[in-house]
Amino acid sequence: MPKSRIVYVSLLLVVLAACAKKEVMVPSYVYLKAPGLNTKADNSQGMASALIEDLYVFANGETRGVMSVGSTIPLQNTGKTTVKIGAGIKLNGMAEQKAIYPMFNYYEQVIDLSAERVDTIKTVFTYVENAVFPLIEDYETNGFEMQYNPQYKLTGDTLVRDNSAAAWKPGTYSGKVMLNSPNAGTFMELYSNVYNNWPRFTPFFLEMDYKGNIPIIIGLYATDNQGVTKQFPIYVAYPKSGWNKLYFNLASEINNGGPNTQYRVFMRFSKESNVSNPEAWIDNLKVVYLD
Repeated sequence: MPKSRIVYVSLLLVVLAACAKKEVMVPSYVYLKAPGLNTKADNSQGMASALIEDLYVFANGETRGVMSVGSTIPLQNTGKTTVKIGAGIKLNGMAEQKAIYPMFNYYEQVIDLSAERVDTIKTVFTYVENAVFPLIEDYETNGFEMQYNPQYKLTGDTLVRDNSAAAWKPGTYSGKVMLNSPNAGTFMELYSNVYNNWPRFTPFFLEMDYKGNIPIIIGLYATDNQGVTKQFPIYVAYPKSGWNKLYFNLASEINNGGPNTQYRVFMRFSKESNVSNPEAWIDNLKVVYLD
């Protein structure tokens, strides 16, 4: 036998022996059930409203990827394994801007995994302990946190509390906006109380649920210590026939506002000329930041 062939056969035998000794890991599996949210019973965190479509999964400290809710994923782990999950949101309602929501704690669970078996994880998130809620509007009390801006209020345009089947949660109240003034192309605006001394350089978000047949512009009024007020539109929520949840990142506006800036949250409802009975529902409006 030629020397080159002897060398080739020897190398082949070595490779085959190494492959025979190498163990193939048989994965375990977890099914990621739709997550929930728990809030405090005293309503200091508002209603348990969340829209989490992606889950950031870690197993024993190692990243396993960003997974869609309702998917079954393989894990290269067996035995007792610490699975940690972060809540994935769409920043400012944009599907291409996804991130872990910093206002929620990671969910953590120890699971005794077995090869080829599928275990189910029902993730339940909670707000972090240092989350502060200067504004909560869930329409469950008689007064409104959001008031009419008198500059943009026409006769016939109104906000009412609605607990019909169209509300966010049947049996509870939502805010219903009806634009009944005869003028097409006009709008009604709601704004919050004035807030002072909001902190800078910390995660800062506005949450809200909405639906309706008219667009809603959401933003901030900022008044600096010289008394100059500027308006910052953040997002246009286009008509939705079903309830949708939005998370707005306010940090850049707050950081650029400077110290001692005063803020109002505003929502502007536009009356479109081609829409009969223009109306919108809003609920679970929250401003939340980390202290």
